[in-house]
Amino acid sequence: MIEHLDRDTAIELVRYILTNMNDNARFFISTPLWFYPQDTIQEGDLEKHLIGVPVSSMMAMLPQMYSVNNPLIGGFIYGKVSLDYADMFSPVTNPAFSQEQGQAIARAINFDCTPGKVTRLQYE
Repeated sequence: MIEHLDRDTAIELVRYILTNMNDNARFFISTPLWFYPQDTIQEGDLEKHLIGVPVSSMMAMLPQMYSVNNPLIGGFIYGKVSLDYADMFSPVTNPAFSQEQGQAIARAINFDCTPGKVTRLQYE
């Protein structure tokens, strides 16, 4: 749901949550990995998407696991260690950031986009 926030607020929120969560807590972010066009349904409803988040940005925060569903919607679980990588969270405000561009970035970093597959990551 972070795509409903403006860029600066989204960055601040990610950092705030990672800073203030317990050492053994997990932080889940689900977001389109492109600028998914969505406008307000009624005035003041906060439905409009204001940012898109490239998968490279999500992976740079070292998630413990992730899964993807169509149309390129990612779910990522982070631990406290991701605070050290919070500066890598870099949402995009340009609505021209298309699903095709999101897919191209995913391919460039060998990101597994198999729908419904849970990928667990181990870091040394």
